[in-house]
This record gives sequence, structure tokens and C-alpha cells, in this order.
Amino acid sequence: METKRITISGKVAVLNNKTAEIPFNHTEFDGMLLLHLLTEETAPAYLGNQFKTRPQDVFLVSYSKSGSHWLAYIVNNIAKPVLPNKDDFRHRAGEVPLLEQSLPEKFAPIASPRYMYTHLPYKFVPRSSEHEVKYVIIARNPRDIAVSQFKFMRNMKDIDFNGTWDEFLSLFMQGNGLSGSYFDRVLEWWEHKDDDNVLFLKYEDLKKDLTGQVGVIANFLGYQLSQENIEEIAEKCTFKAMKGDRVGSIEGNKGLLREGKSFYRKGIVGDWRNHFSDEQLEKFNQWCKSNLEGTGLEFDFG
Repeated sequence: METKRITISGKVAVLNNKTAEIPFNHTEFDGMLLLHLLTEETAPAYLGNQFKTRPQDVFLVSYSKSGSHWLAYIVNNIAKPVLPNKDDFRHRAGEVPLLEQSLPEKFAPIASPRYMYTHLPYKFVPRSSEHEVKYVIIARNPRDIAVSQFKFMRNMKDIDFNGTWDEFLSLFMQGNGLSGSYFDRVLEWWEHKDDDNVLFLKYEDLKKDLTGQVGVIANFLGYQLSQENIEEIAEKCTFKAMKGDRVGSIEGNKGLLREGKSFYRKGIVGDWRNHFSDEQLEKFNQWCKSNLEGTGLEFDFG
């Protein structure tokens, strides 16, 4: 992938960047590391805050590999509980698009309420002072995030990362994960957890009580669903069910995946135990403690 530089609001954005210090394809802008998916066309729109929101817009926001696809899958089925065929639960791929992968014009024809997911930092997520826009945030414990990102980055051709687990962990703790600094991205939304238009979810809570969390999400979005509807959606939207859908297949992603790799992995809590050495865990825990101290944010590590 060719590295390109463009100017946005007087600042230089470096696209498709890969360096000795950060050895995978990424975007750099305003001192932040961002996903590699931004292009010459889309970067000015989102890093320049040009996206026009509408009343009832809903943004699903997460740090990469926090469960954004799963959340989008759930939200899409909450929004469409009555279908001609009860087994025809929609897959999120075509109906809950990734914001920064397309120009804003793509979203104009979509009827309200519009659902979009994004990995952009807080300052670049579209907002409005004229009407209410809702934000559903999903956060995941940093140990499992690190493992999931490492595996994902090794699997994806376009990210082009070939480092070891130990090398990646060092990058991650330096704030150079797949979509930048983990704690910056999570804590900037945690500060807004009590805002009326923000719902802050944890991946681990969805794993513990999916039915209960489906009810919480539906209520926040303004859908009055029966308990039967909620239970049906939860049954159809387990991580296992989503993983079995076409986007999780190797065939459906053969252009993006390295040979023999899958888009989704285990989706469990506590897989970090299979990867961290004692020394790595000690350093990682110290790093987490220094970043979480005084914030009130806690995680279930399984």
C-alpha cells in the first residue's frame, strides 16, 4: 500500500503509513494513530468533521476488537424485530456500515433512524448541537483486546503486521494498538457515561447476560419490545450465531484474510491466559493500574 500525505484543516494526515516504530499499516493525524481504512477521499470528511448528522442517528463506537460487529448485529436485530420469516435475522454487514469506510454521501439515502459503527476517536465521531444523536459504546477488557488485536492483525493482509506477540504487546502499551491508544479511546467515552444520549456497555456483561443487555440496549434506543422478542433476539444473536454467518467465513473474506485464517476468533472472556507470560502480565497490570486509577472504570478479566 502506498503511503500518502494530505492536508486537513491545516494539519497533515499520513495514510497507509508503516514505519520501523509502528510496523503495520495505519493512519497518523494530529498526534493520533488511527485505523488504516481511511482514504484520500474519506479522511477529510471524518477528520475534518464534515459528516452531517440527523435526528435519531445512532453511532456504535468502540476501540477495535471490542465487539463492534457483535454489537451491530444485536442492534440491527433489535431495530427489526418483526420480519416475514422469524429465522431471517439480518446480518449487520450491509445494514450497519462502518462509518469511516465510506463517504458521507453514502449514508444520505438511508432512512432514519440510521445506525452506523465507528472506531474513530471521540473528537471525530459526528455530533450535533441542534438535535439529539445517540451513542452506544462497547468496551472490552484490555488483556483480551490485546490478544484479539494481535491475532486479527496477523490474519489481515491489508494491515500487514508480522511482529511477534511480545513486540505487539510493547506497541499496545505504548498507545500504538490497531486504532491508537486503548485507554485514550475508552476513557474519553467513559467520562460521558452518564450523558443521557450515551449508553456505555461492556463486552463481558453481554457475555454474562445477553438477554438482559438486549433489553437495556432496546430501551435506550426507544424500542418497546416484549420479553419474548428480547429473548428471541438474544437467542439469535449469540457470538457463536454471528460467527457462523457469512461475514465470518473464510470464503466471504478471502480477499482480506491470509490463507487459512478466519475473521472472528473465540469471542470468549479470559483467553488472555493462553498468551501472557508471568512477566508480561506483571508489566501489563502495572500499565493498566496507572491508567485506570481514579477513573472508577473496572473490568472483568474472566
